[in-house]
Amino acid sequence: MSKTVRDAIKQRKQVYCLSNQATVAEAARYLKDRAIRAAGVCNLSGKIVGVISQSDISDKVVAENYRPSELTVAAIATQDVIKTSLDAQCEEALQTMHEKGIYHLAVEDEDGAFMGMISLRDCITMKVEEERERAEMLKEYAFPRY
Repeated sequence: MSKTVRDAIKQRKQVYCLSNQATVAEAARYLKDRAIRAAGVCNLSGKIVGVISQSDISDKVVAENYRPSELTVAAIATQDVIKTSLDAQCEEALQTMHEKGIYHLAVEDEDGAFMGMISLRDCITMKVEEERERAEMLKEYAFPRY
């Protein structure tokens, strides 16, 4: 059975989203403390308006010798948010990430509410689980227990 984005994120207890007014230093700490590599950037009404990743911080701030405490997340976050739905198959999400050269997608529900991020790693994990289930099903078929 094909795994969906919903399957990949259903166990999560928290949606990681930073205010677009947070500083880059706060964003770096937020990502580090939660052991995540990217988070949504939301406006005051909770709508996703961007994505901030460790790559954004290292490439756009550290490499350019800017001060993280003086820049807001809004200044460096990726504004062109590439999204997927909860019901999209992980295979589709993987394909989108591959085509766009990215490692995370924002996930929205049917009403456009931000549900979190899905990563390349999440999708690969789901693919492995799917293949494991398929192998088990084939094993049961080939070697039935009587």
